[in-house]
This record gives sequence, C-alpha cells and structure tokens, in this order.
Amino acid sequence: MIQPSFHECNLRNNVSIETYVDNNMEIERNNQEHSSALLNTPDPEEDGLHIGNMFLPSTFWTPFFTGVLQIALKYSEEGIRVDALSIMILTVRTSDSKGEREKFGFISVMESLHQLLQKENALLVKKHSVHLLFLLLNCPAMLKMLCSGGKDGSELMETVGCENEPQQAINSVLKDLSECLTCEATTSLELKLCRLVVNLLAFIASSGKLGYEVLLGSVTAHSFLELTMEVLASQMECKVDFSTEVHELLNERYLLMREVLILLNRLASHAMFSKPTLEVLMGSKRCAGLTIDIANRLPQRSKYPLRQLNPQMANDLADLAQKFRSRVYGFLEEQQHSTAERCDTGASGKPPRVPR
Repeated sequence: MIQPSFHECNLRNNVSIETYVDNNMEIERNNQEHSSALLNTPDPEEDGLHIGNMFLPSTFWTPFFTGVLQIALKYSEEGIRVDALSIMILTVRTSDSKGEREKFGFISVMESLHQLLQKENALLVKKHSVHLLFLLLNCPAMLKMLCSGGKDGSELMETVGCENEPQQAINSVLKDLSECLTCEATTSLELKLCRLVVNLLAFIASSGKLGYEVLLGSVTAHSFLELTMEVLASQMECKVDFSTEVHELLNERYLLMREVLILLNRLASHAMFSKPTLEVLMGSKRCAGLTIDIANRLPQRSKYPLRQLNPQMANDLADLAQKFRSRVYGFLEEQQHSTAERCDTGASGKPPRVPR
C-alpha cells in the first residue's frame, strides 16, 4: 500500500528552505559597525563560488566550508560568527543538494551547530545556525540520517573522529531547537527565529514517518508538537498596545502563528498522522487545555489586533484557526462516539445494534 504523501494536504506544496531564502543573500545585522564585504550571488553558469572578488572552485568547497566553520567556533564575537555563518550558508546554497552537501560531514557539523545554538549565543547567530541546518537537511542523505537518529545515511557521512555518537549529536541539536521554541518571543528577531524553527520542523515532518516521529519525540519534558502549541497559545495571549507596538512586530507575530497553524492543520488532516497528532495534543491535561482554548478563541476574527491594520491577514489567520477547530472537535466527537459504543457493548455483552 502506498503511503499518502505529506504534501497532499493542500495547504502547502513545499516547505523547502531553497525558496525561503532571499536570492540576494542580504546579511542581517543589528547595526553592527564593522561589516564585512557583501557576499555576491554566484553566477549559475560558473562551477564555483564568488565571495567579493575571490572565485572558489567547487573542488575546494568542502575544506573551505570546514575552515570557515572552525573560525565560527574559535571566535565568540557575534559579528565574526554571523559573517562566518553567512559565508557557509552561501557555500551550501551554491552546492548540489544531492551530492556535494553530504561531503561537508553531517555529524561534525551537528556537533558544531550545537555549540552555536547554545543560550549564550546572540539571537542572530542562532538564526543563521538554524538557517544553515535547514539548507544542509535539503540533502536527502543528511535528512535521512537525522530522522533515523544517525542509523541510516550515506557512506560518505563520517562518524570516525567525532566526539559524540551520531544519536547524541542529533539529540543535542534537537534540544537546542526546542529551546528556541520555548523562549518567550517578544522581539522581531525572536519571532523570526521561532518561525524558522517551525518551518524546519514542518520540513522534517514532510519527509515521512521517521520525520513525523521527530515531532512526537520528547526532546525535553515535552514533544515538539506540544511546544508548537505552547508557542501558539503564548502569541495568542500577547497584549497589544498600538501606541508602542510597531507594525513589523505585529506582522511577525501573525507570520509565526500562521506557520504553526499550517503545520498543525497539515498534521491533523493527514491520512496517517491525524489521529496520533490529535492524541498527543489531547494526551495531557495542560496540552488539552491549550488546544481547546486555542480552538475556541483563535477563530474569532474580532479578537485579532491585526484586523485593525490588515483585515486580509487577520481573515487568513482566522480561516486557518477555524480549520484547526473543526479537526479538533471532529476528533473529540469521534472519541465520544467510540466511548459510547464500548459502553454499549460492555453493558449488553453484544455489539451495539445498528438501526435499519
């Protein structure tokens, strides 16, 4: 039997980061004074990479990538790390996703990203690190290795010489990603980081059963699925003061909530994953309370402060919320019906009678 594709849910055809990134690769900076040279977009007709006036043939991409990664780990200054990560992002984007990216060394890169995603790092460093991971996972072999816990990958994936076992390195990065979700996102950059992690989780889940299980696995005390629900509830409860909150911040909040709802709707409507998804959301008292609260309150268009600034965006969010509400209550009704049938069977010792 052919398993239904995660892409068949009609809400989004692709969550690949390849189309998410601005082709001009503009480097985000927080008003840092000493900015490095701009990174030029490579010419697709040339088999190499342009950085400033330097041309790097593709045969040197792997050692170059490794060298830049070591610089990012060696120096703790935000500016150096952001620039190094930006160069690595451009290098990975220029490389072939199916062949060249796996040569960068998945496990060693995961160990390095774990260091760059630690709490003490600046938000922009974390955001670029998640961005780099997203690009690397567009390599099928790397994505397969992450979803399998390091048990299934290309022969080119190195494991010798790494400090940790593949599973330990992967778990460390997954925990780092969960901490990016659990932070109380209130600034524009925090919201962008949180949204990028949600997009990454959606991409991982789109790979199939193993990817979906990554979302169900407990990386801390809760699964990624439960954490995304907490993010949605937190943003729904945010107070808005139009005298102080700028339009950009409100827009970022909308985009984050939209991505979470798209992910939840895709999972809750999937032929294979809908039931286990809703069972997780209703599995604990806290998560069930958040799910019901969101299902009841979020579809009400009048509740959105965004409606005063952009009615279309508010309506879009309300429609997504209404779809989620329908799936939640559809699941609850099905559960009640199943419980009633079991009670009838237990009382009479016979299957319930079906009227003609």
